[in-house]
Amino acid sequence: MPPMPGGQPAAERVEPVIDPARAARPARRGVSRREVIRWGLIGVGGLAVGGLGGFAIGRSTAPSADAPHPIADAPTAAPLAAAAFPISLSADARGFVDAEGSPFFYLADTPWNAISRMTRESFTTLATARRDSGFTGLQMSVLDFDPRAENAYGHAPFAERGALDDPLLAEDDGDDYWSHVAWCIDTCAELGLVACLVPSWYGGWGDSWRGYVTADNAGAYGAFLADRFGDRANVWWLLGGDNDPSDEGDATSGVPGGLNRGPVIEETIAMGRALREGAAVTQLMSYHTARRMTVEEYFGGEDWYDISAAYSGEDSAPYVAAEYARPTVRPVVLWESYYEARDTEPMLDRRAVRAQAYHALMAGAAGIVYGHELVYAVADGWVEALASESSGDMGVLSAIIADEASEPLVPVSDAAGTSALLPDGYGTPGTTSSVGAVTLSDGRGALVYVNEPRSQITVDTTALHPTASFGIRWINPATGEEFFVADDRTGDDVSVGWPSTWSDAVLVIRR
Repeated sequence: MPPMPGGQPAAERVEPVIDPARAARPARRGVSRREVIRWGLIGVGGLAVGGLGGFAIGRSTAPSADAPHPIADAPTAAPLAAAAFPISLSADARGFVDAEGSPFFYLADTPWNAISRMTRESFTTLATARRDSGFTGLQMSVLDFDPRAENAYGHAPFAERGALDDPLLAEDDGDDYWSHVAWCIDTCAELGLVACLVPSWYGGWGDSWRGYVTADNAGAYGAFLADRFGDRANVWWLLGGDNDPSDEGDATSGVPGGLNRGPVIEETIAMGRALREGAAVTQLMSYHTARRMTVEEYFGGEDWYDISAAYSGEDSAPYVAAEYARPTVRPVVLWESYYEARDTEPMLDRRAVRAQAYHALMAGAAGIVYGHELVYAVADGWVEALASESSGDMGVLSAIIADEASEPLVPVSDAAGTSALLPDGYGTPGTTSSVGAVTLSDGRGALVYVNEPRSQITVDTTALHPTASFGIRWINPATGEEFFVADDRTGDDVSVGWPSTWSDAVLVIRR
């Protein structure tokens, strides 16, 4: 080893110690828990040198910025746990709690056509994989996007195409379309997953079920669903489906001739009221909007509209923040954003896919939804897509939320007096320089998502508590690796070094 200045030998770099079974896994895989790589550290001459990126923390001299180093023997955190149903709103209406009063975070995938296109064996594969990866819900359409479709067993939902008020039922409780829906719901419940169901997917251009929804059948269909599934404690209802209910232009351009091309606001309200009135247990409800729009003016006054709806483009933060800031306080869920493996512009890379989720969390979302092009359509390759890299990133997010964010999170703001947390500011919204941050209650800490590498980041801990000391560490949102920074920092100018080679990072500040 070459000598260090002063004649002492340099500390030898220690490579990460990795479980052989873990090393044998394929590179592209899902992550069922946050996997923290354990590192060895060797101290020589007052220095501790970590492996990745060659970071060193000087114990005898204070560096200009706290330099991160890998955590030795860090515990592995589990993802979000299965909930006790039903789920209801928290006391402050900003989030969710389960039947035992424990905080619940909604992290869902969007296999929209799973109920109609999957066999029970395939559905079990899907739901189990998502449970094991830390997801807490599945968003699915009760009916296939194609009104002509039967389910995987050849069962049609209605006596005639689009006859929402005339469900086709087998005699003597035999197997039919609706018994399969019930089976899928119950399988989700057994795995601790919310089954968030769209009653009749409207479609982005009204090219699914919107044209079949009328003043005559909407309430009857809602009442049927409530009678059949209103006792399922793990069910949520998400009305609409990628559609502006007021529009008579683009939102109805795909409606076949002879069907309803007008607004469906009143029809949607009738369906929602019937679902709420017929439910035997708490079943939360919302509306799935068109991208970048709100439906507050249409449904905000309805008793069934429990969850504020956000649906973003690549930049999720402003849409979540706008709903969070409304005078009527509700949990905000990012029901959809851009998917992994898109084949049209914008085609997001892995970092950009997960950035949508983290920016939504930092803007106050109580729920975040991920999607993959192959999984939502149940297209060839959907099984392999369950183990995609971005899916694994959602597993890391699940573990971070379970480990660090079990209590209410509040976005930093001038009103809350916490915007001074980052003296250098929060970057430019809508760009990779954008930085998001949330605080924990009672000044116990904060989470910061940084969207691109930088040399360092400056933290003002007095924005959280005037005198308390805080521990600081980084988490890699792509791998779950953790880098320790400090355990006793306080002040208005705490400089934190960036972990080398990381494309984005989560900074955890806790006391």
